[in-house]
Amino acid sequence: MTDFKLKVREGIHLSAIRETDKPAVLQHLQTSDIYRTTMHIPHPYVEADADSWIAKRIEHTKRVGKEASLAIRDHQGFFIGAVGADNFEPSLIHTAEIGYWLARPFWGQGIMTDVVRAYVRYAFDELHVLRLTAHVLEFNAASARVLEKNGFKLEGRFRKHFLKDGELLDARFYGLLKEDVLR
Repeated sequence: MTDFKLKVREGIHLSAIRETDKPAVLQHLQTSDIYRTTMHIPHPYVEADADSWIAKRIEHTKRVGKEASLAIRDHQGFFIGAVGADNFEPSLIHTAEIGYWLARPFWGQGIMTDVVRAYVRYAFDELHVLRLTAHVLEFNAASARVLEKNGFKLEGRFRKHFLKDGELLDARFYGLLKEDVLR
């Protein structure tokens, strides 16, 4: 599956996560920008974190036979972020939770909105999920907008749902059904 490539827009595509992405993953996750807005990315981010994250994605792909987590790549093929559904289990469940992050230099360009749009179609058409969900920290308005622009509906708010750095944080819960996506 290493030759998998999904065009998002001019200069941006999705492809398999590879072991050779490790230096870029480490570089992009050295700052606290992405850590602040996500729940499962540690800070400081060290080599062992990158090794584990990459190995888990590669193993998951081998086990399920399809790419569920994808690298976001620029026009030169450099790794600039990730999108995926780590809990995707074919034929066991009909739903998957989408997660994503983008390197700080690429924020504010509409890239993630386009990436999520491409991933939604991929998840419904290729992974055959019927429902996608997403959790967003309440203060992360940019991520909420990405989801809303892609048709996700706010299904609820969870008060004090996540514990991060000793603080209980509120979260928004979004959902999108395959039947809601305009074809």
